[in-house]
Amino acid sequence: MRENYNSFKYWENVINENKTIRGHMFMQKRPTEGSFYFHTLIFGRKNGMNNLWGYVPNVKGLIGYIQYSFLQEAFYKWIHGQEKVVTRIPHLTVDKIAIEGEKLKKISKEVCINMKNDYEFLSSLWEMPADKSEIQLRNFIIDFNKKWMGDNTEFLYIKVFSTPEELGEFVISSTLITSTEKELENKIGMSIDQWRDICKFAIEDSIKGQIFRKVLLKKLSEVY
Repeated sequence: MRENYNSFKYWENVINENKTIRGHMFMQKRPTEGSFYFHTLIFGRKNGMNNLWGYVPNVKGLIGYIQYSFLQEAFYKWIHGQEKVVTRIPHLTVDKIAIEGEKLKKISKEVCINMKNDYEFLSSLWEMPADKSEIQLRNFIIDFNKKWMGDNTEFLYIKVFSTPEELGEFVISSTLITSTEKELENKIGMSIDQWRDICKFAIEDSIKGQIFRKVLLKKLSEVY
């Protein structure tokens, strides 16, 4: 049965059924040839850092995840996380979250419009072929990261990868900016060369695919 990724109700049900971190809802199994991979950050002074690494079955699943789940959580925390710890995200569309935030004077009209525009842009991708929607999604992410760069009290960030190898190399390069090779190896539980090998064969080798999955779930993703 084809999943209806372009549906608020679908994502509401998936979130309710999976009592796990939102970004890990489709990670019960190892990745496949069609999978897309992501790294997201949601930071707020009161709520700490949600640093997630994950994957979804295909590009449409990725668009749906960002539009109906990530934006919902990220924007709600952006609006309400300055003054309290957010422990639950209500089942509201991004439009309603943004409008409510403006009415409560927690965000400006401009910020409200930006939130709604991001949601609407993602809505425009559904009728495109997968390859074109992927290009547009990547362009959207560049603009999104600039728009929500924020400051030392809150910021949002998304990065997308087409293969486990792309993700693996970014893990290495981004981590070594602030940590040593030894610290990275201790974190992922293997040498950098072993990590590269795991990523290279994560799709075709079931054992390496499960190791890759567990590293993303248990060792790289952090919520604090």
